Amino acid sequence: MRHYRTGATGRSFIIGLLSGGALLSLHGTAGAQLSARAPAPAPETAAVEDGDAGVGSIVVTARYRKEDAQKVPIAISAISGDAIAAQGAFTLKQSIQQLPSLNIQGFSGRNQTITIRGIGTNAGGTNDGLEQGVGLYVDGVYRPRTGSVITDLIDVESIQLLRGPQGTLFGKNTVAGAIDIKTRAPDFTNGAQAEASYGNHDYFRGYVSLNAALTDDLAFRVSYLRTSRSGLIRNTVYNEDWDNLDNHSARFDLLYKPTENFRLRFIADYSIQKGDVGFQSIAGVLPTTLNNGTEVRGFYRRAADVGYTPGSVNAFDREVDLDGNQYDEMPSYGFQAQADLDLTGVTLTSITAYRNWKWIPNYDGDQIGADISPFGVVDTDQQQFSQELRIASTGERTIDFSAGLYFFWQEADDKQRSIYGSDAVAWLRTANTPTATVSPLPAAILDGLESYAHVVPATHSYAAYGQATWNISPRFRLTGGLRYTYEHKTGLYDAEARDVTPISALPVEYQATAIALRAAYAPTASYYAKRNTDNLSGTLIAAYDIADNAHAYYSYSRGYKSPGINLVRQSAGIDIFVKPETVDAFELGFKTRFAGGAVELNGALFWTEDRNYQANYVNTLVSPAVSYIANVGTLRSRGVELDARIAPLEGLSATFAATYNDAKYTKYTNAVPDYLNSYKTLIDLSGRQASGAPKWALGGTVDYVHAAGGGHDVYIGADGSYRSSFHAAVNLDPFSRVPGYALFGAHAGIRQSEGKWDLSFWVRNLFDKDYYNTIGVNATYGVTMASIGEPRLYGLTLRGKI
Repeated sequence: MRHYRTGATGRSFIIGLLSGGALLSLHGTAGAQLSARAPAPAPETAAVEDGDAGVGSIVVTARYRKEDAQKVPIAISAISGDAIAAQGAFTLKQSIQQLPSLNIQGFSGRNQTITIRGIGTNAGGTNDGLEQGVGLYVDGVYRPRTGSVITDLIDVESIQLLRGPQGTLFGKNTVAGAIDIKTRAPDFTNGAQAEASYGNHDYFRGYVSLNAALTDDLAFRVSYLRTSRSGLIRNTVYNEDWDNLDNHSARFDLLYKPTENFRLRFIADYSIQKGDVGFQSIAGVLPTTLNNGTEVRGFYRRAADVGYTPGSVNAFDREVDLDGNQYDEMPSYGFQAQADLDLTGVTLTSITAYRNWKWIPNYDGDQIGADISPFGVVDTDQQQFSQELRIASTGERTIDFSAGLYFFWQEADDKQRSIYGSDAVAWLRTANTPTATVSPLPAAILDGLESYAHVVPATHSYAAYGQATWNISPRFRLTGGLRYTYEHKTGLYDAEARDVTPISALPVEYQATAIALRAAYAPTASYYAKRNTDNLSGTLIAAYDIADNAHAYYSYSRGYKSPGINLVRQSAGIDIFVKPETVDAFELGFKTRFAGGAVELNGALFWTEDRNYQANYVNTLVSPAVSYIANVGTLRSRGVELDARIAPLEGLSATFAATYNDAKYTKYTNAVPDYLNSYKTLIDLSGRQASGAPKWALGGTVDYVHAAGGGHDVYIGADGSYRSSFHAAVNLDPFSRVPGYALFGAHAGIRQSEGKWDLSFWVRNLFDKDYYNTIGVNATYGVTMASIGEPRLYGLTLRGKI
């Protein structure tokens, strides 16, 4: 049912473009006359400006103007696209090793969650009614779906990580921070680039890009990327290698620059990820004795009940016995236009964007070899439209400022389907005691039953913001900002039971039981909900230049995360709308460069209070279990971060980053009990380390480049990272503990000094470390299910350009 889906999305995009970009272009000529010497607007990117010696300056646009990252009073980390490629990484998830404050958990394109400093969305699972806590931006456009940015990275110029609430300029749902990805824009030179990589597991990555100037004021860039790899995990039922890659990405980027003070950039992109992916592996079997001595039936006993012989229960055997289909597709496409008009001392900007993201899964619902739930999916079709208009000073004023208006609309059309199989009755309805007789109920009561729900959450969001910096003296600055957000949220839930043996065909003595069980496992309900909310968030920062190369700042920020909406079967204790999440963050930071510019050392002390913390909540006290969103309590994150860049000798450079994070639930009194305490109603987790938040995280790189003569350079490098243990489950179940792990990589190569060609060898996970990405506890099946990290991957890459 899509009766209230916006039907004029395409028209909205065109209207936004005309009212924003086209409107600015009308003033382009006049603007040039008013400011003939005004520089062209700075590209929104992070770049390294190399000097003759020492570390280069990193230029960022975190405040919508071009600034040296050392002078921006925000904790920022930036990684260039070239640095990512040198390590053999090709996704955001692979790039996080050098961003210690960032953690990504998940097991499929849809189910990925991100935290910064332990705050965000935890537990590695996605709920469409739960907004993310880390803002994801690509070329200035907000991406509410993590899946749309964890696929292959194409034409990436840099990834900026802004730590701490960014609610004033970046908007709602940035209570933990923001990830700002910038891509390479076209320029007015003709050239082409190509890249080919080949590695173990039949890994192949092919990339080609053409940049050309059509006229003096019109240039374009078109790129295509193809990534493939054979599977890393063996399916013993089908005798096939699963967890493979079959990805395609393409971009068309057009730049129109009729004058020095105006430019219009139009981007169209498409990507699709395909493969037998998105499943989990059994990581272990849960014990059959609970903490109070109660004996439960357990995995192996239930498997015997249905005649199922389990395969490996060690995830690192890299074997699964899924007997259902697991082929998934994740297409995504979008159009966006950004217009910049530079006037005297200010830049006017319009960004108009429309995006569509789909998740088309074919899941084995039980993720094991038994026929309990052969099919369980959430098929998603998500649309969004956004329009931003802003004005920003270009710096060098007594008061620098940014201000703007923002509109965002998104709607997800979800089709939730769970089909029960021939083993469902025996597995699910046999009493949970070791000596119980297998349920005598006919398998036909549940066999073939489909629980279907059509779920449509939608958001209309409006915001106005402003931030100004008062340069009180050459060394002292005060920054203040406010953002007002108004939101209209709606939700449709329409559920029914489908395709099942008629009640009349069952034995009379079981018909009443069948009616009750089908109502529980495939409920029928329909409702529509709506709510309006508003919020005022802001920031206040004091910054002082201790010396020319030493800077300090103290900041306070208020972040805001929208109310969650529960579009699930209603039961006692479930609120359709959960309270918004608010964050108060305090930070004391310093940024220094010394030893003649050879060493850069930055640090930050942070303290964050997160109230009405929203989390995925699973009520296992009802059958079947209900997953929904709840305000689980209060979380506090405090710690210290250090970042360093070193260039002690010509050609030698190194980076190091470390985070110590003491993230705890300060108040969480109504947690769902962990497995060993599942006989209890609630447990108190107050004072415990928060989920998804390792206390220690480290990352570092070292690179050496040597001129080999004849116009060639040889280079070698290494990278390493470490994350201490953490619990993946929100309720800190001990069986969801992810042990700490360290990963190392290396690369080496030879290149033509002017970059015309480059041949390199790279290896990731050099020591073939076994590690978990996330672990979940499945009490229904009596096992833990895990997503495991990649094994050792290595390969050769040849790059060239003309």
